[in-house]
Formats: sequence, structure tokens, C-alpha cells
Amino acid sequence: MTPSFFIDAWSFVDGVTQLAEPEPGPLVPGAWYHFQRDLEETEHRLAQAGIPASAIDSVLADDTRPRFESLGNGNFLLILRGVNLNQGEQPDDMLSIRMLFYGGVLISTRKLPSRAIADIRRELVEGKGPDDLGAVVVEIIEKLHERIEDFVEPFDAIIAAQEEEPDADNSVLMSLNKRLIKLRRFLKPQRYALDALIESLPPLLSDDRFDLANASDTVRRINESVDFYLEHIGMVQQYQAHRHTEKVNRNTYLLSIISGVFLPISFLTGLLGVNIGGMPGVDSPMAFAAFCGIMVVLVTVEMWLLKRWRFI
Repeated sequence: MTPSFFIDAWSFVDGVTQLAEPEPGPLVPGAWYHFQRDLEETEHRLAQAGIPASAIDSVLADDTRPRFESLGNGNFLLILRGVNLNQGEQPDDMLSIRMLFYGGVLISTRKLPSRAIADIRRELVEGKGPDDLGAVVVEIIEKLHERIEDFVEPFDAIIAAQEEEPDADNSVLMSLNKRLIKLRRFLKPQRYALDALIESLPPLLSDDRFDLANASDTVRRINESVDFYLEHIGMVQQYQAHRHTEKVNRNTYLLSIISGVFLPISFLTGLLGVNIGGMPGVDSPMAFAAFCGIMVVLVTVEMWLLKRWRFI
């Protein structure tokens, strides 16, 4: 079955009602349309609805970072990122949600399903969702951030556990570090996008300044948490590297002490092992016992000297 460019639509004029797939032509003012971004039909339908080509290009672009752009006359483009919770995907490979408000119509597009928008659609079906287009924008932002927070929150406990583990696997921290860096790549511009949205504050969102400010504080707090986790990981890795270096140095020092103790013994045994005439004690049955006694005395003296000189 060929996937449809149309996912869902809701009108917020005279109550909240679900709409059918739009016919070619203008879209219904006061309605929210959710489209599949990676289908050519989406571009054709948006063009038929009178959306400018520049806005269509922005809302359908393959790879974009979070940003806000005012299009004049209260119209705007808002691009955000959320964690990818689809089966078989990595959450830190963040999916993109684009929102375009133009001519009284709110248009959102996706490439992969977003649980944040799925929750809003389910709430609307149950009669518990947002009651106007501004509330739709705010709720999408809030739910995207809720899932990012849920994804990031366990990292603190994982890092702490690795810090307490004497023989921790550094690959765990390396993996966390990479995931956090990927998150930070999009979360920082997301914060700037929301700040720009609040500063511009289109008429559609004039009654939602407080909620948008809370959303901006949330993404700022998430950014601070990500930065803290990255610093914490760096400290733990430094501590683990220092502990490993100390262990190697201690073992190397111990081997040096052992080598130093046995060096004179090795010299004497090597010297007496020369198979030539004139070796002392060859004809004495007590020579071997006497030689072993000398070795014991020699080792004892060496250990006493090493302790006196505080090498051990």
C-alpha cells in the first residue's frame, strides 16, 4: 500500500473537529494539518494551497537544525528536534518536527513518527487535547521536551555507577559521551529557536508567552544537564585513567624491586655456572648448602637496605 502524504487534520473553529484529507486547493483556516514530509505529493499539495515556495522548501528540507523564522504578517516557521523513540532507532538520532503557520493554517510535517504528536492526536480524539492552534504549538514543544528529559535523566545514575566501579568498562562512558554530544548538537540551537520565538511572539502565540517561557527554561535546563554530564564523564574518565596509571606504575615499581633483589643472585649464579676449571667448591659436598646460605644472607641484607632507604 502506498503511504499517504496526509496523516491527520483538526479544525479549531467552533470547537475541535477532525478533518478529512484535504482536496487540492486552499487549506481550512484555523486548522492544524499534519503531513508526511518525504513524499512528493506533500510538496504539490502545499503549493496548491498557496504556500510560498521558500516556506515549502524549509518545511520539507531533508536536514535542518532547530530554528525559528518570522515570515511576516504573523506567519512563522519553527523547526524543532525530539528523541527518536521508534522501534529499531537510536533515541539520540533525533527526529525533526517542522511547524509552519501561514494564512491562519498550522502545518506540521514529519519523516518518522513522533510520540509527542501521537499523544496529542490521541488526546484530541479523547476530547482532552489543546483547544486552539496556539495551544497545539505549545503542547508539541512541551511533549518533545518531556521525552528528551525522560531520555537524559537516567544518564546521571549510569555515570555515578561507573564512577564507583573499580574496574569500570570505559566503553560505557564513551558511548554515553557520544550520545550526549549528538543531543547537544541540536539542543543548543533549539534553545535559541525558542528564545527567538518568544522575542518575536507571533499573534497566534500572544496568549502563550508564559508557557513558552517555561518551555525555554526546560530546554535550557536540559542543556545544562547535558553539559554537566559531559563534564562528569570527563572527570570520571580522568580519574579512571589516573587510577590505571597508578596501578601500572605500582606494578612496574614492584617488578623493579624484584629485579633489583635478584640481580646480584643472577650475577653470582651466572658466574658460578661457567663450566671451566678452577671453580671453587667443586669437590666439596657442602659447597651448594653454603652457596644457598650466602644467597639467603644476601637477600636479607638487600631487603634491609631497601627498607632502610624506604624503597619498600
